[in-house]
Amino acid sequence: MKTRALAATLALAMLAGASACAPQPPDGPADSLRNAKPVRGDVAFYLAADGDTAGARTFPVLRPYPGQPAQVAVKPVPVIARGQVALVALSVDESGQSALDLQLTEPGAQRLAQVTRDNVGKRLAVVVGAMAVNVATIQGEIPGGRLRVSGLDMADAEAFERELVVAK
Repeated sequence: MKTRALAATLALAMLAGASACAPQPPDGPADSLRNAKPVRGDVAFYLAADGDTAGARTFPVLRPYPGQPAQVAVKPVPVIARGQVALVALSVDESGQSALDLQLTEPGAQRLAQVTRDNVGKRLAVVVGAMAVNVATIQGEIPGGRLRVSGLDMADAEAFERELVVAK
């Protein structure tokens, strides 16, 4: 359970340049995207609506953590949209669980850095298709545009990777 809580907290920690924020992946930041595929499917990052539910969208959460609701209300406009996520790769996180490593485009990386810098302590949902695959609290700025969505089992990670690489 402690590992799962840590994965939730670190789920949006970047892969490169954040040794103070999150452990580096076992295979190193460059290798984690070695077999990456272009993203063509639906993916978006949303700030949670947290109290400001006017116009909010609601998504089911893949695996809510204890005490979290089964759905998340998010602000109506994503902070990162499909065209800003360039690559996806399957990987394994520090605890041995399956994960998805994402590489954003340069504009997406700049936007994510700004959003995470300006919203520390708020929640960010990563939505694939119509499912929030992760809802994590922003711990700090995520510069560089590389991040990991962790806490997935292999079947889910593979299914979401397939969904991300198939054009919609």
